[in-house]
Amino acid sequence: MNPKLDKIKMIFIDIDGTLYNTEKQVTEYTKNVLNKIKDKGIYVVLCSGRSSSSVCKVSKNVNASKYLIANNGAFVYNYIDDIDIFASKIEKGILQKIWNLCEKEKLELIIEAKYQEYINMNEIILRMELDKYIKIDKIDDIENKKIFQIVINIEKDSKYNNIKEIISNEEKIWTPNYGKGTKSFFLDINNKNIDKGIGIRHLIKNLGIKKEETIGFGDGVNDLAMFRECGIGVAMENAKEELKNTADYITLTNDEDGVAKFIEKNIL
Repeated sequence: MNPKLDKIKMIFIDIDGTLYNTEKQVTEYTKNVLNKIKDKGIYVVLCSGRSSSSVCKVSKNVNASKYLIANNGAFVYNYIDDIDIFASKIEKGILQKIWNLCEKEKLELIIEAKYQEYINMNEIILRMELDKYIKIDKIDDIENKKIFQIVINIEKDSKYNNIKEIISNEEKIWTPNYGKGTKSFFLDINNKNIDKGIGIRHLIKNLGIKKEETIGFGDGVNDLAMFRECGIGVAMENAKEELKNTADYITLTNDEDGVAKFIEKNIL
């Protein structure tokens, strides 16, 4: 048994492909294990590339701790007491530049603020959650909003590589997460050097927790940053190979309650 596992005070868990199974659900077994670990005084914090409103919804559903890390680390939030612990706001000039690019290339754009997500195309509403998005016609419509992350959805492989290269040449932004989703390719865009690890660093400093007292569970390329800032990194069996290669442990898949099984065996 790794002695570090006896010192864990905070657990960071990615959502998609990690906490969620392929049906986008969390089993009652996993929820029960998370509640047991909380009863031991250990924080359970969801750490995701999703928007803060989405992460908050999942966090409440599984009765996780009151802290969350959203937008690939751009926003760290105490959602019970409504306290912003860390926020990395994308400047208007960058928003306008990405908006213009998406308008020119006819690409879906999702702009993520604290409580709301904004879109440039009604087609997104037609195929996703109806009450989740607000359609805007120009960036000036949200000039008073703090925007933490932009997501571009791209259908064609060739166009995806081209847009990814364009973003990579920008000095102030980058893509901490990218790849093939269920229906299209996607690019998560944040301020340069913002990632899940930065969010973790801010939260543990705020709470006085040491790096060696933390453990992270993930499956994707954006979880490499999580492992960088956690004392222990646990990759799902279904994780990307590059993440599994850096992990301290590999647990069962997300369809086999891999997170809960590891916690129950090694921490509880």
